[in-house]
Amino acid sequence: MSVPRLTVDGEAVPPRLLTRLVETTARGLEAAGAGPGRAVSLGADHPLTAVVAALAAETVGAPLLLDGAAPARHIAPAAVVRATGSGRPVIAPGAARPLDVPDRAAAVFWTSGSSGDPKAVAVSAAALDHQGRATAARMRVTDADRLLLPLPLRHAYGYSVLRVWRATGAHLYAESGFHLRTTLARIAGHGITSLDGVPTMYRMLAAEAARDPDAARLLAGLRIRGCGGDVLTPALYDDFLAVTGAPLHDGYGLSEAGPNVALNAPGDLRPGTVGRLLDGVRVRLGGAAREILIASPSLMLGYLDPATGGLDRTAFTADGLLRTGDTGDVTADGWLSVRGRIKEVLVVHGETVAPTVVEDAVRAAAGVLDAAVVGVRGGDRTERGDTVWAFVESADPDHRAVAARVAEACRRTLPPHARPRTVRVLATLPRTASGKPDRVRLRALATAPAPATAAA
Repeated sequence: MSVPRLTVDGEAVPPRLLTRLVETTARGLEAAGAGPGRAVSLGADHPLTAVVAALAAETVGAPLLLDGAAPARHIAPAAVVRATGSGRPVIAPGAARPLDVPDRAAAVFWTSGSSGDPKAVAVSAAALDHQGRATAARMRVTDADRLLLPLPLRHAYGYSVLRVWRATGAHLYAESGFHLRTTLARIAGHGITSLDGVPTMYRMLAAEAARDPDAARLLAGLRIRGCGGDVLTPALYDDFLAVTGAPLHDGYGLSEAGPNVALNAPGDLRPGTVGRLLDGVRVRLGGAAREILIASPSLMLGYLDPATGGLDRTAFTADGLLRTGDTGDVTADGWLSVRGRIKEVLVVHGETVAPTVVEDAVRAAAGVLDAAVVGVRGGDRTERGDTVWAFVESADPDHRAVAARVAEACRRTLPPHARPRTVRVLATLPRTASGKPDRVRLRALATAPAPATAAA
């Protein structure tokens, strides 16, 4: 097995050491009974352990459970790979009676659960291989690239970058987490050509670039500025472009589809869309809502039932396309636009409201770092449909002033039915493990007393 180049938290991992760690771990997994149909759980976020576990599981043909420790939904593995204090992998015993999973499964991701219960997504080796090759081809990644990844490898986005690394032989710079100064130092000192991150990360980088021309120069010098994990709003795209002179490269994906479906790439982007469909991907729009239905070699096998090991394929149409729950449009030449989640579209007095439209208006107010909008329905107000709540992340200690500015911004830009009826300001928005606003927790907060509110 060829070993691509790897640097972890700024320290190069010698190829011989990586090879030895993978071989030792693979032997330990086999001794524990891991193999086809008998899974390995990645029980640590340390990037060295995560990389070694992925390569070792691939070596023995065992499904790798990523983010597999979701409470009360754990899939009984044959072995668990954890990290020592130095980040070296160590194998712990798995379940006394490991769950048999389909032999075709090579990885199992857990969906983020931002708007519902998490589900286990089973993906084949062929799907993972295609995803790595197709993503690398679209982004034009070669063995000359240096990929900086300050994201967990236990989630679909981070793991997709690992697949690109495997497909190309590029140099992967894996980080234990995102730190603003460290990220800029890595870009400056290691010749980084590609950075992947979530919108929250790029908001921080844009703010730093606005203050520091050197930071703006470093970010503009990257060939790829990949942004995923959540919606890239027009406001953030415009702000980042304004301070750096360089665009962000967003896309559309979901764990069930590989994850990448469409990408905006260097020299091949169209603002206002989520990019062009990857090679081999086909989209059909279903029903009056224009739901995005996907055909792709990267589609999941199905949702894995943690109780039986069987596959649930109710997310597929009769002819095998994946129902995404997202609405959108696609051009004849494959440029995809996403309008929103079917389940998250709000209905107020019979009018539909897209949360992203309201969130953009809220973020325009001074002092707002981020925002998430949810609809609350219940009690004696069901005849009105949803009541729009805006949750705001702000560092400004005067929450009432922030809420008032949000209300004013919404009055200027939104029709009356779309304006939030309640604005709640928080120091930090609750988020899922993948960095998205946790809408389940936000809806629960909607019943709690609000420290700062304003009617819009």
